[in-house]
Parts: sequence; structure tokens; C-alpha cells
Amino acid sequence: MIARIAGTLIEKVPGQVIVDVAGVGYCLLVALGTYNRLPAVEKPVQLWVTTRIRDDQLVLYGFLDREEQQMFLRLLSVSGVGAKLALNIISRVESPQLEQLLANRDVAMLAKIPGVGKKLSQRLALELGEEMAKGAVSLSGQVAAGGSGGRRQELLAAMEALGYRPADCLGVVNAAMTDNPEGTVEELIRQVLRSMHHE
Repeated sequence: MIARIAGTLIEKVPGQVIVDVAGVGYCLLVALGTYNRLPAVEKPVQLWVTTRIRDDQLVLYGFLDREEQQMFLRLLSVSGVGAKLALNIISRVESPQLEQLLANRDVAMLAKIPGVGKKLSQRLALELGEEMAKGAVSLSGQVAAGGSGGRRQELLAAMEALGYRPADCLGVVNAAMTDNPEGTVEELIRQVLRSMHHE
């Protein structure tokens, strides 16, 4: 899995960049927030990377900061949200504003984001609203003390890094946390993997 890329920005168009790393050009899909803050072509750049498999292809998503990446992963944990839609949402609404909309469970404003609509906005508010309101995950993506929502997101991010879709793992992750509420993240990951393999 590629977690971060550092190299020379050799091409950029809205939604996509190519970064040269030791002579290899990596193509990454990016949200508009990242695109608008990129350096000029031929300048050094560093991007945090989320790797996804789509239609038997490896797709890389690049982010200038961890906050935007963590919001992308949170959105992916919601049933019905794929990578394309998650990228569209964070392109339309910056992470701090989106966190506020979710924390306030502002279904009306969420529904106005292109591609979301009424039903999905309700699901977003339901599944992420409480976590945003409690501030369970800090901006750096580290788990705040006692934040079960934060541990859940860390587990989902770990499963995503291992090649699983967060939406497919949510039920198993919730069950593992219920069965072993005091377990460490490492113990819970092992428990989730065992459950996934036994299904």
C-alpha cells in the first residue's frame, strides 16, 4: 500500500495530478481543495495517499493534508458512499464546514451537495453526526481519549489500508467493539480479520 508520495509535480488538471518519483510518474485523483493549493508544475510536492481498487484497477487518491484524507475515509464508511462521491463531496465542501454540517445534522444543507440528495444526507447525518458532534477524532486523525467513534474510524481506516471497503467492514467492526470494548486497536483488527475470513 502507498501511504505517501513525495516527488516533483509534473502535471496537474482539476481532479488529477501526476507526480514523478525517481523517474516513475504516479497518477493520483485529488479533490478541488488539494488541487487549488498545489504548487506550480515542476515544483516538489508531498501528498498523503489512499489506495483503492476499482474495476480491477489500483486507484490512488492524493491529499495535501491529513484532515481532508480523514474526512474522505469517514465518508467512505457510510453505506452508499463510494470513492467518487466522497471525493465530490469534499471537493464541494471543505472539511471544517462539512464537519460542522454533520455535527449539526444539517440534512437540508447536506442534501444540496451535488450527488447527495435527501436520503443520503439523512444517512450521513445519522452515521457521522454524533462522531462529529463529540469531536471523537482530532484533525490529525489521532484518536481522542475515550472516543469510541475515533477507534471505529481508526479500525475502518486500517481495514481500508488492508484492501477492504470500509462500508463492508462497518458491521463487523461494530460487533468487535461491542464484544471487546477494552481491546486495543491491534487486538480488534485481528478480531475483525478473523470474522471477515469466517464469513
